[in-house]
Amino acid sequence: MTNNLRAFLGFHELSTVHFYKALLCEFLGTGILIVSTCGSIVSMDAGRVVSTFSTAMTSGMTVAYIVWTFNHVSGAHINPVVTFAFMITGIVSLTKTVGYILSQCIGAVTGAAIIWYMLPPSWRGNLGSTVFHEDVTLAQGFFIEVISTFIMVLGVFATSDRYRTDHSGSLPLTIGLIVFMESAWAGKLTGCSMNPARSLGPAVLSGSWDHHWVYWLAPALGSSCGSLLYQHVLAESPQEANTSIHIDPSDPHHENPSYLKKFTDKTIIVQPAVSQF
Repeated sequence: MTNNLRAFLGFHELSTVHFYKALLCEFLGTGILIVSTCGSIVSMDAGRVVSTFSTAMTSGMTVAYIVWTFNHVSGAHINPVVTFAFMITGIVSLTKTVGYILSQCIGAVTGAAIIWYMLPPSWRGNLGSTVFHEDVTLAQGFFIEVISTFIMVLGVFATSDRYRTDHSGSLPLTIGLIVFMESAWAGKLTGCSMNPARSLGPAVLSGSWDHHWVYWLAPALGSSCGSLLYQHVLAESPQEANTSIHIDPSDPHHENPSYLKKFTDKTIIVQPAVSQF
């Protein structure tokens, strides 16, 4: 078996403790996502409809919290199409992709079950399921999910580019604000899922399956386009990164990683350009 095939399949990861810790984080993270986002939708005003701004802000801040808490272990994907995007760009193995997606889906259903059984029956409704607005057509809804997921994943990959030195600040907050931005404009139209697991969890408990296939296929298409565009067209290259931090070859310390760390904490140059957050 060649090294490339071995790395893609990732069977060796099954023997590591870190792999199972990452699965646990994806399970917990996705469960927390459902408890906080769907829970706020049905509990914020005793089961009545709440504003799109409120749900968008809750979604964004929840994602920021999850990335802050679990990023160092699993990358805090909490989304099957984000994991899929990292796989097709060569960052995550097939084994980890399958494990993550299963953990995310189980976590989503578990989170939805917690909300379902903790709330008064009269508050449950559809448990915050992602549904089309009555004025939105199937074609419109499909492309809304494609576009919103494309923008989100493009932003995720840009934030995760290990070679970029032109941005700083909080990675979790950046990801959370991207989710808020997309949820604010598309939330009332389709629920702005961008995440099949987020749609699956409440659907299982409430039985809201209308257009459910859209919430798998459209985000998968959007994430594929966004990740491939960034990875193969927009991503910083190692050479560009070295140029941007103005390494002086005549400096006797220029090859010392601790010297380079003054400029950026992403100076250990390994492929691919985009990391798991």
